[in-house]
Amino acid sequence: MCAVAFAVALAGNPQTVVVFGDSLTEGGALPKAERTNAWVYVVERESKGRLRLLNEGKGGRPTASVKEFEAMLVRRPAADVLVLALGTNDSRDTSDECVPKAVANLRTMVAKARAAWGDRLRVLIVGPPNLNKGVLGPTKPIANEREAKLREQGEAFARLAHEINCDFISLFEVVPESSLTKDGVHPDTAGNAAMARALLPKLAP
Repeated sequence: MCAVAFAVALAGNPQTVVVFGDSLTEGGALPKAERTNAWVYVVERESKGRLRLLNEGKGGRPTASVKEFEAMLVRRPAADVLVLALGTNDSRDTSDECVPKAVANLRTMVAKARAAWGDRLRVLIVGPPNLNKGVLGPTKPIANEREAKLREQGEAFARLAHEINCDFISLFEVVPESSLTKDGVHPDTAGNAAMARALLPKLAP
């Protein structure tokens, strides 16, 4: 955040942050009583009024959801910051095409967002978090391959961010395995808190 924007936020005009992600953003895997502990809401609370986060998470969403992203741009006419938190669902595709397709989709989303919200829009691309291979559920037979795709995505997303002037953060190895015991993918409240601790400094330095 630039110094002027940060000063405005402190003066009572919070930065509007749109978070476009999957179920890890939505918080839908948390028990109903704990939904407010999804990392998006934790970051907003911990920002102490500096940030207003709009949760555009949806379960099962891959990076190929460009049409949904376009609809979101119409629904949200303005934003100061865009967070793209995708990739976990893409990792089910263990082919060579997985990562190039994901990168192309994110590139398209950033271009569309800047066309809609202005060239000065801040964009944070988030490399997907790790998984717990021991409890991965129905995709356990490809656990090693899926983990490799998550790592590969993070590296490719970092290169893309540098190329198109976006911020980047990797969440790989941020979530403790003990927080990924439900299905190997969706973090519990403690895991969401770990992601929030990593993301808050990138959004409200």
